[in-house]
Amino acid sequence: MRFLKLLFSKIVVVTLLFIAQMVLLAVVLQYFSNYYYIFQLLSYVVSIIMLLVVINKKQSPEFKLPWIILFIFLPLFTMVIYHLFSQPKMPKRTSKKLNEYLSYLKPYVTLDYSVLDYLDEGFNKYVGIERYLNKNAYSQGYTGCKVSYFKSGEDWFVYLKEELNKAQKFIFLEYFIIGYGKMWEEMKDILVKKVACGVEVRVIYDDIGSSGYVKNRFYKELESLGISCVKFNPFKPILSGIHNYRDHRKITVIDGKVAFTGGANITDDYINLTHRLGYWKDSVIKIEGSAVNNLTGMFLMSFDINKKQISDFDKYFLPQDTIVKDGTYVHPFGDGPRPSYKEQVGENTFINMINSAQKSVYITTPYLIIDYNMSMALKNASLRGVDVKIVTPSVPDKRIIFNMSRGNFPFLIDAGVDLYEYTPGFIHAKNVLIDEEYAFVGTINLDYRSFVHHYECGAVMYGHDAIKDIKTDFEDLFKVSKKITADNFKMGFFARLISALLNIFSPML
Repeated sequence: MRFLKLLFSKIVVVTLLFIAQMVLLAVVLQYFSNYYYIFQLLSYVVSIIMLLVVINKKQSPEFKLPWIILFIFLPLFTMVIYHLFSQPKMPKRTSKKLNEYLSYLKPYVTLDYSVLDYLDEGFNKYVGIERYLNKNAYSQGYTGCKVSYFKSGEDWFVYLKEELNKAQKFIFLEYFIIGYGKMWEEMKDILVKKVACGVEVRVIYDDIGSSGYVKNRFYKELESLGISCVKFNPFKPILSGIHNYRDHRKITVIDGKVAFTGGANITDDYINLTHRLGYWKDSVIKIEGSAVNNLTGMFLMSFDINKKQISDFDKYFLPQDTIVKDGTYVHPFGDGPRPSYKEQVGENTFINMINSAQKSVYITTPYLIIDYNMSMALKNASLRGVDVKIVTPSVPDKRIIFNMSRGNFPFLIDAGVDLYEYTPGFIHAKNVLIDEEYAFVGTINLDYRSFVHHYECGAVMYGHDAIKDIKTDFEDLFKVSKKITADNFKMGFFARLISALLNIFSPML
């Protein structure tokens, strides 16, 4: 019975449909190959044209290399795949809707530009980071807010339930993964009670991210409970690069006053009720104050565009505070694939932070699949005397990705970067701490999926007590993690070989 359930599951069915399409495409191309000389000439022409197209694209070398290799060896087949996957375009109607929506949203997430003058006064070495985010992330930093840090999913969950129970007007939940289990049941009970009290509840979950965790018609279950729900980018079994557009964000907004974001999703793994990978180490921040508006705006944009509506923004946004010179600053921001975002906001913000470091750079990430620009930023920071430390898992959740991450270790070790593997289990936290005074916490991994293909979010902060808690968390992590050196680093020949091959194509994965 279990075998039959698996055989007819959504994952198996769509995988078989994908394979069928690939086989059909190969058969068609093989048929044309019978006309050998015409096919050969056409292949040469296509190869030359497409190589010129790829080489002249304004993209990093890592994105060009795999396409160049494929066009040399399989030009006609690659031309079809390139059209489908290289730069998936948003439908014109959706793109128009997005631009309209941003024009409506802008007044609600933009403060007076005097915040930049304030940053120039007190945080002048970081003001460039704020200027970059302000221009490219459709948002602006805030002062006079409160930020709290939770070093584990179970710590966060206690406060999440507490805040959900306090909700009086609305609750917004946006998560990459929502899954059945004790965690979701406790949350659902609260949400149902709140709906009965007249609280508006909206939920977004990613269709692929949550596949296997909930039923295909999970959104219908929630709608029947009075919860308005969106299944983000529903998966369709057709060859298309649009499947890269995943919603990897984790956002809770309550009454526009309180918000949570970080690495933790809504399944029992994240609060350590299950232990399939050992202890699950994650992190979340709680933001209170007008900076919550940025996360509210991100949620509403995703929800409304999918629902083809425009919400009454006045119901959901806090009045914007004037500049409060309290020595703090926080900027929640979003990132996503083109053309939704013109820049790779997450990666560029990390690079800007690393380049600003004078003493130390501490990073936690479950995946370390980095491009040339990120590699050079880490290397240059280390070579100029900055203490660079990165913590990754010792227990893999995906063996191939784990080996691809470890494939970057020799280069970083040679550059003087200190690498650690978290021995108690799996570290899923996405934290960056600069000079022990400036930090990022959010959803962005150090890999191509987060930097290029996914919708992500997080917050940079300065001057908050949360910084001290993040620093303490890093210090505790270093104590329980194994330092990887050139002497003790081990990786089998085949693991190295497969990692080297896959790293060539990692921008496409």
